[in-house]
Amino acid sequence: MSIFTNRIKIDFNINAIKQDFVFTRFKRERNGNWWGAEELDRLIGDDYKAMSVGYAKYAYAMFEKKSNNTYALLQKLRTDPKFASLCAIEVEPQAFYTGNEECICEATLARLLINSLGSSRSRFKHLHFSNLTGTLLQVPPFIDKLYDAIGVAEITLSYDDSQKNEFLLNVNVASYRKKVSILKEYRGVELKKILKRPEYVFHSGTATLRRWLPSDGKDTDPTKSYIKCGKKGKKLHTNFLEFGSIKDFENSRAGILYQVFKSIQDHLSEYMSVDFSTIEINHSIELTNTLLKSPKQLHSKLDAQAIHIVDKVDDEESADLVMTLKQLLIPYITDEKLITVGKSDKKDPLNFRIIHDADFYNKMGQEDEYLPSTDKFRRQHLTIESTKNVSDAIVKTIIKEQLIKRDISSRTLNLFDWAKLELKGVWTFAAWDEDRNHVIFMEIQPNGSFEFYEREDIDLFNWEKFDKYKDAMIDSSSGAKTRTLEGLVISDTGDINQIFRSDEITIPELSKIEAIINEVETEFPQNNRSGNALAGLIQEFMTESSRKDNEELVRFSDELEILGSNELDKNSFKKLMNKSLGKSSNISSELRNYVLNKHHIRLIFSKQKENIEDLFDASLNIKYFGETEKEAYYFVGDRNVKDYSFKDACHLRQIVAVKESKLIFRQLLQTMDVDFVRTGQSTVIPFPFKYIREYQNFGVAK
Repeated sequence: MSIFTNRIKIDFNINAIKQDFVFTRFKRERNGNWWGAEELDRLIGDDYKAMSVGYAKYAYAMFEKKSNNTYALLQKLRTDPKFASLCAIEVEPQAFYTGNEECICEATLARLLINSLGSSRSRFKHLHFSNLTGTLLQVPPFIDKLYDAIGVAEITLSYDDSQKNEFLLNVNVASYRKKVSILKEYRGVELKKILKRPEYVFHSGTATLRRWLPSDGKDTDPTKSYIKCGKKGKKLHTNFLEFGSIKDFENSRAGILYQVFKSIQDHLSEYMSVDFSTIEINHSIELTNTLLKSPKQLHSKLDAQAIHIVDKVDDEESADLVMTLKQLLIPYITDEKLITVGKSDKKDPLNFRIIHDADFYNKMGQEDEYLPSTDKFRRQHLTIESTKNVSDAIVKTIIKEQLIKRDISSRTLNLFDWAKLELKGVWTFAAWDEDRNHVIFMEIQPNGSFEFYEREDIDLFNWEKFDKYKDAMIDSSSGAKTRTLEGLVISDTGDINQIFRSDEITIPELSKIEAIINEVETEFPQNNRSGNALAGLIQEFMTESSRKDNEELVRFSDELEILGSNELDKNSFKKLMNKSLGKSSNISSELRNYVLNKHHIRLIFSKQKENIEDLFDASLNIKYFGETEKEAYYFVGDRNVKDYSFKDACHLRQIVAVKESKLIFRQLLQTMDVDFVRTGQSTVIPFPFKYIREYQNFGVAK
């Protein structure tokens, strides 16, 4: 079994690149690395018409050779007062760095070529890419109006030093907002900081954005200009993959990545060949544990557990929230008398505290009612401002958070049967506490009891052992925690394995997915659009499937014949079919398969198990691979496909055995088949790290 990742291998055709393009490098005589983007955006404007721009240590620009005399171009740049602070020289393209400082190669060369897809002077304006601030951006096409906020996709190419000419192609979506909205929302120092960022205006020639330059005038129209800025308290999220329609697919991060990949192949193949890398999967674990799937599954965990709702707001709105919360909690407990309501916390129950958010207490000059959990008091907070519409999903989440806190206070795992792992001795998990800049350890006994240790808790006799673990988490050159390290796992025999998160992500079968969506959205063939023609298909199916006497099919065929020569689109046909045969019936499924296999008419994007596994294996379950004596890789996907989308990409994680240690992580793969870390979803690192994070938030007993 093999799957794709966003790692791409690039082979350059240097001769073709040299023949068609000239490259310039810009260096500031002071201030070290490149900073500022205004000059770059000037280069792609009308004065210079650069094909693309970008920057790394230096800034670079690519020009079409047939339109530019290199000597004249450099002279113009050197005498232009707008570029007075820069030193411009010509650089030669080459595939690999060989020590020649006056060259452009590897990732920088690849970025310039890819950025040429989006220059305002690009030959490919229909792609709605923009090469702004040295980056390739995909800007939504402005068709009807200028929206108040838009999601702009930033396409980046990062270099992997360990692999020659292999790069990671990534897509991140950032929020760009109209200046007028920013002026209304932000004030003071924060606003001044935002207004120093570049402003962009709509460019009618390319239907994208272009930078507003000083030469355009002093001020922009704030109702028509955009600045990169998020909305306070909200983080923009764009699903990794959508496949309900071709429009949704193209607007998802994976869809954008695929469009970039296809554009490179279609328009830049003369200069560079690009292919996604593949990895071979050695071991797969299906995600099956669903503790939170239904209320009954939680009954045994909440058996006889008292729940106490604490109303610290004490107004009409909070009283309504108390009643709603109580009703939503009842299905998860065995006796509704276990739920009480009061003004103060209780020791034994799970306390659900209704409070205001921090902004309210700051504005009112009151003491914040938030209190951390302790070993004696388990607390979960609901702010009245953010939970006005409390739902069953919210209730499931706050219950499981409380159950984790209960486990921590009792120092016993109740949400997971640790014994089923059949591990010997004590296993240790270590994570970095960013706030206090030290390590927290969690030791788990074979029976599922556990204990936490921090620096101040460790006695002199145990310190040497724990100090060794700390050393495995620190970058020796900087003395800080290794950036991509997520934690350590230590076996009973002292073998230490590190967990590193990478930027490499898995890629589903995007070409197949796009093809299927297009087939679904393709109209009926000309000869199969009328009611009579479609009725003929139904009758043909009845004959060949020996269902001549099926009443539902006969009725469906009769309804189509009534329409006669009137034409139906696919949506109308599917609505009528679902009404006559039932959307999920066996007959409907057989009919859909028949018209697909016999007449090549695809009615739906099938979510049958075989189809899902073929298309989305790179986004499902736990996959473990690349194991050697000292390292291995894995990723954790979703349990199944929901709502024709995948919210997040699956990041590859690397496991490394420290020094003389053996690789022991494979024994812990089952610790990620749980749904109580992320509600209803699996966790991407062993669940004990969630317990450590929650323990970090515990306060002193009071």
